Formats: sequence, structure tokens, C-alpha cells
Amino acid sequence: MGLAARFGFCTLCFVAAAHSPAHAQNPSAAVSGWSANRQLDLKSYQGELSHIQESSKDVNQVRALRMSLPAAWPVSSGERQYSVSTKEISNALREMELNPSKAKALRASLETRLSTMQREAAEMDRTPAGADLTAASARLKSILDRNEFQASTGPSAVEILRARIARWMVEQVIKLLRFLHISERTGNFLGWGFIFAALVVLFYVVYRWLLKSTVAPEFKAEAPPVTSDARHWLHDALAAAECGDYREAIHCAYWASVARFEDIRLLPRDRARTPRESLRLLEQHPREQGFLRVITGSFELIWYGYRPASIADWTGAKDQLEKMGCL
Repeated sequence: MGLAARFGFCTLCFVAAAHSPAHAQNPSAAVSGWSANRQLDLKSYQGELSHIQESSKDVNQVRALRMSLPAAWPVSSGERQYSVSTKEISNALREMELNPSKAKALRASLETRLSTMQREAAEMDRTPAGADLTAASARLKSILDRNEFQASTGPSAVEILRARIARWMVEQVIKLLRFLHISERTGNFLGWGFIFAALVVLFYVVYRWLLKSTVAPEFKAEAPPVTSDARHWLHDALAAAECGDYREAIHCAYWASVARFEDIRLLPRDRARTPRESLRLLEQHPREQGFLRVITGSFELIWYGYRPASIADWTGAKDQLEKMGCL
């Protein structure tokens, strides 16, 4: 073939391609033949359902079939007009497209849905066009008002939004796995491994929280600051002496002297200690031990021995208090 002949043949092919029908390049139109301005009657509507049911059996036509679906079918039955949404069918075809391994189960579910729509269309065909639906609507309302149907409410707007977000996240994960060329088996392994790790972390956090809550709190054995009560005992001793109660005055004078030695840290603060134990603790301080021994002798005879107390006993105890610096 000469150069001129070749050029003529190429030109003829280009002209033929340029004048070819536009719908031949549209696989969606080839599969469905749907027109945006087309109005369906019940028979045509049933034909569309049968066409989808047959075409969905071929995996290679699923995408083109889904793309060919309109948002809704305008269906007329006599004087009544209906708009049948194709959203559920489109979603089922999308699932078949994204999960070829589950195509068989998804196709069975889609065929069940299409069969149900076929039966509904057949019932609509048998219903007279001029039938009064008021009684049927009232009966349906009375049925739905029963107690057993009170909880049968549809999903709320928040639940629908949550489901859409979850679906979008699943689709993004599937796209990522396909982009990384990760097989379904490996993806399932990674997904279950992530869930297992999350559960382990959760159990560990709960275990640490329970362990921390069961440990007894530690208390430091710190003695609270004790203020001196020597002045208090001395005040009570003077008040008792003024009232003539010398027995109580001797008793308060003894504890005033003990509190005085506790204040200057010659004795530890311990009021459960006996008088003789206090004297033994002052063995390293004989001068102070002598002061306390005089008051202790009078205190033991009067308080524990029940010997009557006199003003002379009180005067002797008061002298010892002055020598100790209490007065």
C-alpha cells in the first residue's frame, strides 16, 4: 500500500470515529438504556428490575450497571405518580464492586430485595386506580399505634450520620489496603491484631486502676504539734487553792510540773506514763529530778493515798513550782 493510500485510509477512520454515535462510548447507557426524561409505567418498571437482576450476575457489568442507575425512577400507575429511590440497589452494587469475594452473598441479598420490589409492583398493578385509600391508611395507623409497635421507630438523624461516617471510614481503609496491595487475609489479620492490642491495653489500664484503688493509703506517723498546757494546769491549781480545794490544787500542780519538763524537752510527751517512770527519766538531770520528787511525793500521798491535803502541802508544792520557773 502506497503512502497516499495509507493517508487516505487513516483519514477515513478518523472521520468515521468522529461521526460515530455518542452513546456508543457510554457503557452505562449500553447496559441500561435509561434516559433521564423517560417515564416508566409499572410494566417498564418491572422490566428495569428484571434487567438489574440479570445484569448483576456478571461481575464485569456491576460498575457500569451502578453508574447507569438514576437517583430515582419516576413510575406512573394510572393517575398516581411514584418516585422509587435506587439508593439501596446502588449501595448493594457498590458493596459487590468493593468486595468481590462476597459478591455471591451480596447478590443473593440484592435479588431478594428486587423480588420484593417486583411483588410490590404487581400488587400496585392489581389495585384499582380510583380506590379509596383513606380506610387503608386509617387501618394502618391503628395497627402502628399498638403497644408492640411503639418501640419500632426508625433510626435517628444522629444514628444515620454515625452510620455514614463509619461506612466512609471502612471505604477509606479498603482503598488504603488496595493502594498498599494488601490482600484481604492480611488486612483481616492486621485488623484483628489491632483490636486485640487495643483490648490488651484497655485491660492493663483497668487492672492498674483497680490495683491502685485497692492499695491502702500510706499515713506518715507524724505527731501533731502539741501546745504547752503547763500554764493551763497552773491556772487550775491556783483556782483550786483559792477555793480551798488543796487536794485538786496538788493534783494540778503535779501535772503543771510534768508539762513544764515536757516543754523544755527533759521529758517526752506521754501522759500514760506513771509518776515513778517520769522520775526515772530525769536521772540525768538530778536538780530537776529533786524538784519533781518533792511534788510527786505529796501528789502520791494525797491523790492516790487519800491523805487530807492542807495549806502547808500546797505552799510546799507552790515553792517547787517557783523553783522550776512555772510561776
